Amino acid sequence: MTRRGFHRHSGHVRFHPGITHRRKPANAAIPGSSAKMSVTKLAAIIVLANAAFAAMPAAAVEKSRELWDQGGPACQLSVPTTSSQVRPRATGMRNEGTSNQFIICQYASTSSAFKAAYIYFQTIDGANHAVQCTGMRGTAAGGDAYYATKSGDTGTGSYTQFSWSPADFDETTDFGNAMFSVTCILPAGTSIIATQAIYAEDVGA
Repeated sequence: MTRRGFHRHSGHVRFHPGITHRRKPANAAIPGSSAKMSVTKLAAIIVLANAAFAAMPAAAVEKSRELWDQGGPACQLSVPTTSSQVRPRATGMRNEGTSNQFIICQYASTSSAFKAAYIYFQTIDGANHAVQCTGMRGTAAGGDAYYATKSGDTGTGSYTQFSWSPADFDETTDFGNAMFSVTCILPAGTSIIATQAIYAEDVGA
């Protein structure tokens, strides 16, 4: 059998065919060694860390939203009658008669309670008129109905407004209930031109 290789003999190096010498790389992993086990453990730690991160609840993100409506479609007579001369028009809920009328305006419910609500008035005969409105938060059936009354004048200019805040209903951040309405004594020569509400919508993380 022919063997190759280098052998030292009598101070000389001789080459012998048939013997080959292979050197193992210094960084080669031995099967079952600690280097291989460390990689396995690291992979397990990464998997567990990712699972723990995925299980963490996402923080809620809120966006401020505004809800507007025209006075005509938003409001109606508290006692419907054809003799009142209150007209729901595109320009507002107008009292074109000669006497005061009770008007109720319903604000559309949203996913959360309002943070603020407004109602806007305007004179339609150029005269100043005294207006009174009562905002109601909640429902009578739920036992959480809360009332807050506002009074003021229309003025003779473009418009005036009443506003409600959480403090009007003994709350701090919002109205405490998603249901809200306003009932007004609407004088002759006056129009409710718009309603507005502000609320926070949860849009996720």
